[in-house]
Amino acid sequence: MIRAYAALVGITLVVVGLLGFISNPIVGDGNALFLTGTMHNIVHIATGALALAIAFVLPADQQVNGVLGFGVLYAVIFVALLISPNLFGILAYNVNLADQLLHIGLAAVSVGIAWMVRSGAYTTATA
Repeated sequence: MIRAYAALVGITLVVVGLLGFISNPIVGDGNALFLTGTMHNIVHIATGALALAIAFVLPADQQVNGVLGFGVLYAVIFVALLISPNLFGILAYNVNLADQLLHIGLAAVSVGIAWMVRSGAYTTATA
């Protein structure tokens, strides 16, 4: 389960990062639902690659720690953007509420899934 989650998040973030470079109403500059720019798109691609590395490079017994760390990373990003909505001048714009909700949601779900797997609350069915 942890590998599938990390792979899904990784693929999604890479796709979102690439979509940010193409004019569309969901992610990008202007009037998009999720406001992004070049640096933000690069961060999405990089964190997507990190999630894919967690899924496909880390040994299975270390993937839960990788997903936990990934969740903590997104929690730190959330807090940093609360303190400075333009990430201390790195971004040319202030992130919007939709983006902030996405960051904290990704952090919470990642930490939650890692905690469930680590604690044994989630078990896979075997035949």
